[in-house]
Amino acid sequence: MSSGPPKPVPRKKGHWLLGTVLDFVRNQAEFVLDGHREYGDVFVTRMMHMDSYFVRDPEIVNAVNVTQWQDFYKPAMVKKMWAPFLGKGLVPNDGEDWKRQHKLIMPAFSKKRIDAYASAMVDYTDRMIERWRAGERRDFRNEMTGLTLAVVGKTIFDADIEDDEAEVIREALVDMSEEMIRQASLQAPMPSWWPSKRNRRKMEAIRAIESVVYRIIADRRASGEDRGDLLSSMVFASDEAGGMSDKQLRDESMTLVFAGHETTAHALTWAWYLLATNPGPAAELRAEIDRVLGGRRIEVSDMASLPYLESVIKETMRLIPSVWIFGREAQRDVRIGDYVFKKGCAVAISPLAMGRNEKYFENPMEFIPGRWTREFERELPKGAYVPFAAGPRVCLGKQFAMMEMRMVLGTLLQKVVPNVPEGFVPDFVPELSLNPGPKGMPMDVRFRDDEPERRSWRPTGT
Repeated sequence: MSSGPPKPVPRKKGHWLLGTVLDFVRNQAEFVLDGHREYGDVFVTRMMHMDSYFVRDPEIVNAVNVTQWQDFYKPAMVKKMWAPFLGKGLVPNDGEDWKRQHKLIMPAFSKKRIDAYASAMVDYTDRMIERWRAGERRDFRNEMTGLTLAVVGKTIFDADIEDDEAEVIREALVDMSEEMIRQASLQAPMPSWWPSKRNRRKMEAIRAIESVVYRIIADRRASGEDRGDLLSSMVFASDEAGGMSDKQLRDESMTLVFAGHETTAHALTWAWYLLATNPGPAAELRAEIDRVLGGRRIEVSDMASLPYLESVIKETMRLIPSVWIFGREAQRDVRIGDYVFKKGCAVAISPLAMGRNEKYFENPMEFIPGRWTREFERELPKGAYVPFAAGPRVCLGKQFAMMEMRMVLGTLLQKVVPNVPEGFVPDFVPELSLNPGPKGMPMDVRFRDDEPERRSWRPTGT
């Protein structure tokens, strides 16, 4: 840790009153990437009245996430924006409330519980594939959104989202996700009382999910039965101060719904796109899956034998991370290395920018799953790769998401050929998560059984 005078931070200038906020809103991802290309690993800019630091230096990222995490909270504006949706759930919460909630919820994400969800993940993937017909065109993004919603419904509420009786959950989840994305694009949150059509839609979606959540909470409390879902685990969790209130359970359920489907759906979408446009890695992954599974159903016990499958997911989250940026707010003046971050400033960390840093990732714009060897990961500086954040605030659903992505991709690659239409180039829309926008991710359904295997390529093993 440096002890000399702090280093001046390069400043990106903007409008005399608004700063660079309009430039940022116009194209957020390009703003961040261009800023790091021009100014290096750390730069600062004023947005409205607040200084915002954009950071991709691993030492600073590790300090914000791990060694000095208690000095950095979620930005106050983000909390206000998400309050109607997530209340004081884990994602927007901080301080002692967050510590207690985190301790109570952790058992819901034990390895034993997550492993038990794997079968449902495969079941729903199989159901999805059974609905597909050879030669038809589908939007893979929509397919993944529907699939991850189904998994969320089953694992959180033990409810089958595909059943007609649960249609209210599915529709409300879609509406809520769309409104959260729209809200995130606004610089000032719209108050819940504002009588606009979209605001009414938002509040109706929230109330629809709340009604289901509160009913399930009451059912679980009355029966005393742990159904194996995440909500059951939270209903029966307790500490010296007792258990969670119905309001706390509501907030955590909404948070899990939000965090549990959209980002995973887009990560799977980008993995599909990268496999469709990189035949070498796609063939190597298919060869690994065929060798290990031999045509049978993928299981939790197979995970250790499918290292390339995990590498494909890691490389996807490096090159096109669905969680492309996250922020913190300094709670006091903090010295990290050569820099001082003033109390109240925002610190933005972009896994998208970090994954394209040539200092740590050779040929960063190329899709190279084979780079993810044990030696490579050991040599990466702490803080250089944080797709799920890190430290005490690491995404609690990290293992759940990794399990789901491996189960879904492993099932898909056994039966379907990754593809996108010739010449198709997706948009890259930086909203709550990085997604392909209105164009989606079109694919033509091509089953492996319907076409001959390509014999011209052989795995390199690198």
